[in-house]
Amino acid sequence: MISVSLNEVYSETYKALRSVNIEWSLAKDCANKSKWLAKHGQYFLGSILKTADLYKNNKISISINKNTNKKPLATALLGLLLVEYVSANKITWKGYIDNSKFLLAAMGIIAEEQQINLTLENEQKEIIAFTKEKKLYVNSNLDTKVTIYSSLKTYNNIEEKNTKFTSLKKNKEVTNLNDKCWERLKSMAFETYVPESETSKSGAGY
Repeated sequence: MISVSLNEVYSETYKALRSVNIEWSLAKDCANKSKWLAKHGQYFLGSILKTADLYKNNKISISINKNTNKKPLATALLGLLLVEYVSANKITWKGYIDNSKFLLAAMGIIAEEQQINLTLENEQKEIIAFTKEKKLYVNSNLDTKVTIYSSLKTYNNIEEKNTKFTSLKKNKEVTNLNDKCWERLKSMAFETYVPESETSKSGAGY
């Protein structure tokens, strides 16, 4: 394991995703969600590497309106955009999502910034997670890694029933990561780095 700061998580994730030609705004959003997950003690690194591979092989969707079980929505890339879309329009969005932990991170970010109440449910109408009073609460009994058909919406009142929900708390400024996965991410990030030279200096305003 290796200790990494949250700022390193953000910058290396951003650069790694740019190395596979992911649009800068989507790479930035993913880096923000990765930083949020790391800050809340949630594992994310393997999922980032998988997302990059799926994107390169055109096996995930980057369209909010077009997704299938075989080609689900990449929440690692579009989670924040989806949450903002649902929040702004007060609609219910339904579709297949890949690895919902990034959508949970997006919900958590929006809840903290705008105090918007959101709920994410699966096809059986079980609550996967919801936000309330700037906090995110996650159903401890459901797997957030698999591809699922789900619905995301805002709410005024919510019935928690007898399900156990866990609040994800901010508890880390440094996170411990698998060193081999981290090195792979850094090697991808390095591909976007231009070594300093007379050419790069002239193009950088020196």
